[in-house]
Amino acid sequence: MKHIDKYIIRDILDEMHVATSYDDDGDLMIVQQADENFVYDVVVYLIVKDERLSFLAHAPEYEPKGNLLELANRHNYRKNMPTAVVHDGRIRAEYSFLLDEEVSREYIRENCLSMTLGAIWHTFVDLERDDI
Repeated sequence: MKHIDKYIIRDILDEMHVATSYDDDGDLMIVQQADENFVYDVVVYLIVKDERLSFLAHAPEYEPKGNLLELANRHNYRKNMPTAVVHDGRIRAEYSFLLDEEVSREYIRENCLSMTLGAIWHTFVDLERDDI
């Protein structure tokens, strides 16, 4: 598949049994539900534009303890993806894939969606941990 759009991404997420909706801007949105490992929901926006699949995620109710820039920098030192940034006084996880070459649905499912969604969740679970 050479050209992706949000409908293709949503179809693949449906195959993965990942519930999605659309936000007010028409971008895909996933809510990763709180659990015992992280007691806050994580909202992930998937934006498909100009052959790029981008992820923006935040935990609206989460207020980490400590300096946000230090937490983001420590995360970025430890992990290759996603990038933790401070935006409007909150930690946000961001990552993008340029999909301008032919790729398979399996590649998108496994290497773009599954891997990134898991990494985003762990960004928030592990953000304040200093033992890893």
